[in-house]
Amino acid sequence: MPDYLLPALWVLNGLLAVLYFLAEHWAPLLTLPPLLWLVATERVERRTRIAAAGALAWLAGAVAPSPVPYAALLMAWAAVAAVRFEKHDPLALRWSAARALGLYGLMGLGFLAWRAAPLQAADPATAQGLLYVNAIIGIAMYAYPLGFLALVAQSAWVHPPMGRPDETIATIRTRGRKD
Repeated sequence: MPDYLLPALWVLNGLLAVLYFLAEHWAPLLTLPPLLWLVATERVERRTRIAAAGALAWLAGAVAPSPVPYAALLMAWAAVAAVRFEKHDPLALRWSAARALGLYGLMGLGFLAWRAAPLQAADPATAQGLLYVNAIIGIAMYAYPLGFLALVAQSAWVHPPMGRPDETIATIRTRGRKD
């Protein structure tokens, strides 16, 4: 290969490296827009906490093994959809979603540490215990996002009754008719 073509080859090699990186890390990249939206649309006094929770979720999605990147992606987009859909109290729903994303980020980083730890058991009872803990952690990494989706759906669609309790009871008993 002639020497004058080497810079073009280096540029092509760098472009391919970037494309491979993007193909492997598409979930954390697609998680960024909803997390940034949650921060940008929040009140100023709560932005730093929501940004910290979003950063934890993004970091876990970027470095933790599967299912963390995909669950964080699903949770972030579901949070944005629910907050945009919510008309009753979007600030409270955004805060709940941010807390849940931050907690899942911590769980994801803990999952990464657990998977990286060189745990070996000398006796069969300890080995069986490690298998049990591993199963619990694996289930939690899938169950938590499902619970979050249920919470978001409940918060977005089921609201507490408005008004005094006697008015609410009267409305239910009369089925909303005014006599």
